[in-house]
Amino acid sequence: MQVRILLASLLFVAGCSYYQDSRQAEAIIVAPGNFKAGPGVIEAVSVLPRANKAGARDPNLYRLSLRMNAGGFQTVDIDNGTFMTGEAVDLTNDGRVVRVSGTTLNDLVRQ
Repeated sequence: MQVRILLASLLFVAGCSYYQDSRQAEAIIVAPGNFKAGPGVIEAVSVLPRANKAGARDPNLYRLSLRMNAGGFQTVDIDNGTFMTGEAVDLTNDGRVVRVSGTTLNDLVRQ
């Protein structure tokens, strides 16, 4: 019985981290010159109406307020509106915000 519950839980978690469009897993930082790379957690998401001048489908930009794991707080503006408060992300040196997933699942499998 416990094996069935564990398997169902794993399938549920895997289903929650599936993206039909791989572009939903990451975003481009619009002004990549002024941020510190590293892992963090999204504390707030704000909409910047009609700020996306790149002619994309979405005319808005999104400001992520991040609490960084190494300490500190920073904000970045991105082009993807699918990020939510509480998500763990990684800011990369090449100017991307990437979702971090699977950490809880890895801890569960080790036990």
